Amino acid sequence: MKSFLTIILLIFFSNSYSSVVNHVDITNYSIKKFHVINDTIVPQTRSGKVIRDVGIVGKKVLTKIKELFAVKHKIPKNYITIEPIETYSKDSIDYHINESNLKPELKLIYPRITPSKGYFSFQLGDYEYFKYFDDFDIDNINYIKLISETGEECIIDKFELIKRESAKRHFTFLLDHSGSMGKKRASILQESLFNAIKNNIQNDPNASYSIYKFSERSRLIGGGKTINSVKSALIPTTGLKGFGGGTAVKDALIKTITDLNLIADKDFKAIILFTDGDSNSDIQTIPMSNVVKSANENNINIVSVAFGSYLNINYLKDIATYSGGDLYHIYSPEEFENLFNNIFTDVILSYDIEFVPCFFGENIELEMELFSDDLSYVGTTVFRTPLRKGYTIDLSIEFDLNSSRINTNNFVKLNSLAQLLSFNKDIKIIIEGHSDRLGDENSNLKLSKNRAESVKAYLLTKGIDQSRVKTKGYGSSMPAFEYKDGSNVNPKNRRIQIVIDSN
Repeated sequence: MKSFLTIILLIFFSNSYSSVVNHVDITNYSIKKFHVINDTIVPQTRSGKVIRDVGIVGKKVLTKIKELFAVKHKIPKNYITIEPIETYSKDSIDYHINESNLKPELKLIYPRITPSKGYFSFQLGDYEYFKYFDDFDIDNINYIKLISETGEECIIDKFELIKRESAKRHFTFLLDHSGSMGKKRASILQESLFNAIKNNIQNDPNASYSIYKFSERSRLIGGGKTINSVKSALIPTTGLKGFGGGTAVKDALIKTITDLNLIADKDFKAIILFTDGDSNSDIQTIPMSNVVKSANENNINIVSVAFGSYLNINYLKDIATYSGGDLYHIYSPEEFENLFNNIFTDVILSYDIEFVPCFFGENIELEMELFSDDLSYVGTTVFRTPLRKGYTIDLSIEFDLNSSRINTNNFVKLNSLAQLLSFNKDIKIIIEGHSDRLGDENSNLKLSKNRAESVKAYLLTKGIDQSRVKTKGYGSSMPAFEYKDGSNVNPKNRRIQIVIDSN
């Protein structure tokens, strides 16, 4: 009996230690030019292996011990407890900077891509004090640009603020139910999430939800669009029932990303990862950078919520940053409900941008400058425009009026496209010419075709084989952006688009 208790205590302290120590033997997996994701699990400290060795009885005893000794978190002296978000007009920014000592920052979040368009959201606020500024319009945007890994830049000149009313959003909550959470805190977490979703259902009737619990394994426990479907998953609360033990963040993310890939009819998909410790029980050995890349490729953004003192905050920050999500760090169960409410509010208050990317690339930095009066703010996020069949960029080529002659100042853009094609010799493209509705449609068709042919001719002078380049002229038949009521003019619809035909 004594030896059995010794083993159990050894397992417990080994498991607890692995969740609080700084990782060693770090391997860096680069996902972007200026940052890395650290995949830092040390195999010999993985509690999963130890726990599996003691059998069913050992697991049950360990779970009870960890519930008894649930980790207590030390709150930093200068920590500001999460409060509900407040909003102020952009016209009051200067006042709040001077009188309230606010420090507004521009946040770009939730980037996503379709074959024809790119999307992202932005918000300006002091996120430490939960004060946001609103009333912005498209005229407050000074520029949006893409920056490649090599430093090449292109300005996006075709973008619009889009309406949010009809957006279909799906939120997946991935809730840590490892032993260190403790039975009481796990129940508070469940009740807090239910209350926040109940509130959000009134504000965002098109939203839907999935709720997962995880420790060493993860499981979908329910969800849907209605309050009853959510309630059946979370109420009555169940503490750590069926879970407990170690923490497998990576395994849980892989499962939820895989499941979310099956949901195809949503404009926005986000995973809210809530955890109080480091991964110490993952079975999957693939790098976390690959997991995040999979999320990016499927337009899934990850919001990381770090709870408490004993975790690798940079690890969770990287997961959020490189998936285009956000990071929250809290310390008290009393903050759970405000946290979830603020995550929903942040999405609702953010401004959504629709744009046409201006070059292809897997690891791109998206940058925007926002200004109001004499103040300006710059924000960045990650973005990608894949070299995949059907995906599109806009070259913003300028032509002489009613002419297919290319202005010489556009040769730099065309040279970049030629270099891309020279480097990727298997790629074939379609050059599409488009116009707006101004003028005779037969003339527009002819002009758009001739302009596409002019771009092709230039690429051929740079050594690109003509068999790799097709041209099409569409006139005004395929607008990229809407027209104002009664108008036939929208310069954003006059464009040359490059579409990947095969790769």
